[in-house]
Amino acid sequence: MKRSRIAAAILLMLLLTPGAVSAATLASARTLVISEAPAENLYLAGTDITVTVPLPADLLALGGTLSLSAPVAGDALLGGGTVSVLHPVEGDVRAVGGQITVSAPITGDLMLAGGSVVASTTARDTRIIGGTVRLTGSGGPVVIYGADVTLSGNFDGDVEIIASDRITLAEGTRIAGTFEYDAPQQAAIPASAEITGAVTYIGDSSYLPTIEQAKTFALAGASVLFVVKVIAVLILAGLFAGLFPVFSQRVADKALSRTPGRFALLGLLGFGMVFATPMLVLLLMVSFVGIGVAFFLGTAYILLLMLGYIYAGILAGAALSRGLMKRTQVTWKFALLGMLALYLISVVPVVGGLVSFVLFLVATGSIISILFHFAFTRETPEEPLEIE
Repeated sequence: MKRSRIAAAILLMLLLTPGAVSAATLASARTLVISEAPAENLYLAGTDITVTVPLPADLLALGGTLSLSAPVAGDALLGGGTVSVLHPVEGDVRAVGGQITVSAPITGDLMLAGGSVVASTTARDTRIIGGTVRLTGSGGPVVIYGADVTLSGNFDGDVEIIASDRITLAEGTRIAGTFEYDAPQQAAIPASAEITGAVTYIGDSSYLPTIEQAKTFALAGASVLFVVKVIAVLILAGLFAGLFPVFSQRVADKALSRTPGRFALLGLLGFGMVFATPMLVLLLMVSFVGIGVAFFLGTAYILLLMLGYIYAGILAGAALSRGLMKRTQVTWKFALLGMLALYLISVVPVVGGLVSFVLFLVATGSIISILFHFAFTRETPEEPLEIE
């Protein structure tokens, strides 16, 4: 898994270089309706995303509501609150969401993780994790981890299910392979159902997961947590850049529009604030009078760390905007892109963590410098604070 993250980070860095930008189309907006087909891979981010034109390559989309209303010739990687795949996908489909619906043929693999999953597909390999799962048919083996699972249609391979509540087979269900399941009670298998291979019921006495099953659950949980965390920080970066454009612009200008020496000084200022404040809080807590001040200072310190992390992503987006588009204005779109780049680069051993930490310190130093200037030099706001 670590190798896959490193590969994703390297791939993202390649996509963000000027030579690779022409090989992909990036779009982000609150509401996106894709009605013109790009000639390359498509990357989307927004609140409401609808694809209405056939796509010739891969699709990556993150948003609140995603609707795939046209065929995709490549792979589809989707994440959102509500995800709908309504037309065929020639490659693999991987989706994470609250509610997921797949009602079209999938030529490649199908991997879904959601609270409610409804799928009718011909995928060659199907893996689903969900609360309520309704699956109609599959073109290959099926593995499902869920609470309430219902099967119907034709399955051209083995079916394995682990359910915490119940498993139901609809009338006329056909499984051209083995059917193995683990649940608190036996599945309701109608007389009209046809199962070619053996039917194995592990039963409630062996309901505790095996080591392999526990590993699978842990991996699935970590993957879902990773995606949720990425979406959360992307939303925060976009919100701060969009709601506080003037402040975000000042942070970016202070860090990126000066000399390398000023960049380093801001990093040192952030370093001093990050590591000196906890010591000051501990010293204040020694005395009864200082406890209240220590509590206030500790709360402000936590908020500062959060802002530093968010604005580190915004700084990364501003740097990409200035390097690729030659634009100095900070926008929420590049804030999203910068936070995504920073988050993926941070998983690269040593170098990725160092880059993320330096941007965090510089962003924190910029915030402290701006706040200090606002508090103590209000009479001359046009003059920048000299921290040398």
